[in-house]
Amino acid sequence: MFRYSMFTLVSVGHDAAFHYNRFLILMEALKNGTFPTYIDSQAIDNYGYASNLFYPNFTFIPFTLIGNLIGVFRAYQLMYFVFTLLTGLLTYLSVYKVFKNKYTAYISAILYTFCLYRLQDYFERAAIAEAITFTFLPIVFWGLYEVIKGDCRKWYILTIGYSLFILTHLLSTLLLSIIVTVTLLIFVKDFIKEPKRILYLILAGCFTVLCSAIFLFPFFEQTISDSFNYETFSNYPFVRIAAKELPKALLSYSFLPSIGITLILPLIARFFISRKDKMIRSIDLFSIAAFLIIIYTSDLLPLFLYPNYIFGRTQFIWRLFEFSSFLLALSCGYYVTNYLKGNTKSFFFLSGIIFLLFASIYLNSMPYKHAKWGITNLPERGTSNNFFLGFADNIEYLPIPATVNNLVERGNVILKKHADTEIYNIKRSRSEIVFEINTIHNEIIELPLTYYKGYYAYNNKETIDIQKSKNGLIEIPINTSGSVKVKFEGTFIQKNSLYITLVAFLTLTIYAFRKKIFNKIQS
Repeated sequence: MFRYSMFTLVSVGHDAAFHYNRFLILMEALKNGTFPTYIDSQAIDNYGYASNLFYPNFTFIPFTLIGNLIGVFRAYQLMYFVFTLLTGLLTYLSVYKVFKNKYTAYISAILYTFCLYRLQDYFERAAIAEAITFTFLPIVFWGLYEVIKGDCRKWYILTIGYSLFILTHLLSTLLLSIIVTVTLLIFVKDFIKEPKRILYLILAGCFTVLCSAIFLFPFFEQTISDSFNYETFSNYPFVRIAAKELPKALLSYSFLPSIGITLILPLIARFFISRKDKMIRSIDLFSIAAFLIIIYTSDLLPLFLYPNYIFGRTQFIWRLFEFSSFLLALSCGYYVTNYLKGNTKSFFFLSGIIFLLFASIYLNSMPYKHAKWGITNLPERGTSNNFFLGFADNIEYLPIPATVNNLVERGNVILKKHADTEIYNIKRSRSEIVFEINTIHNEIIELPLTYYKGYYAYNNKETIDIQKSKNGLIEIPINTSGSVKVKFEGTFIQKNSLYITLVAFLTLTIYAFRKKIFNKIQS
């Protein structure tokens, strides 16, 4: 599903402004030569917000580069289209490599690409990062198969899929890690039988960390250095789907995450398949696992089955629908393919599936006909929209105890300890403040800059220490009069993790194509 706008309109949705703003920040950094960028310097009245230290933006990069050539609106819409196309192609490739059946691959790819929850992620929620991870889940599935059951020398497939997951959306990666761990425990006998598979799994894990270094290394450096508001979210309630609310999805335009009828009705084909071989039993387990995940997202189960320190951070447990949708798409693809073999009524069954698919797309596009607004240009950020950073006052990536309201009330001023200290000629540019100071004291200056690791301060060109103030801001000691400059320059890790990722991906590419490269050299 792709909705192109002729009127420079970015799709409406719950998180549209947040992700659209991230896209713009990255475009600006690439244009100004300040990539990799970590601080949104204009956020919260120019205090700065390190969204890119905690929220990966790697998969935005190709489209932000294009955006500087064709404009932000077309580039953003192109991103929607490309990842939708890639989801179908990569699902087909991955399923075909595992099942060796092109019809199973075709049907699974279509059902998964156009599944309801993916469309809700893209258009209803506008949760573009989570939606993009749908593209890489099939690669993870293929890679897991190779490591557990197939050619474990193809461990790099798992690395590629997992790395792209990490570099797109961290919360989805957390849920993926839980599911992968459970999967590995289920197939532990395969690793005991062939211990070499354990070594390849470890190799895949190590390279995943290296390929994700551009995000993971600065992220862990920052989280270890300080405490942030998201750490308190483990005490927050998370959202489960009330079973009694499910009928509303069919009767109104109200938002309700759902699997959708296109992933349920094709399962009927299973009842017309009489054979019970090993493959059918495996697919049956996929279907059962998918429904167990769906039940787990509801309020039917007792709360003690949900660790709050995990799901309090994920906010919405329905994020698991991504994984149940993929499992159901696989199951439906396999069941339908086997049912259609030699069945005289297969034409009508296949026609019914196609009808359901298009009917589902049409019905779930109806709310957008009634939408009266869209982002034609990013409105001015302010307290009324919480600067497009979320809905809470203590937004996730502010250092404790900083909150949006406290920073706004404090004002964009430099605070000093002594009244007779003079501060003048104040200049600001992005994440940099320069000013002159005249003091006879050992002065303590609190700046209107949010405290993050990566800032450096200079007094008369000599480096001075940076501390975190009681308000979660940058605080510096000044002992002599003169010129002061405070700027976000980045740590050694922030500056060089990009090269680790590039080298890791290059090494992975050489390994994957080593035979072709070797043969070419020999010839």
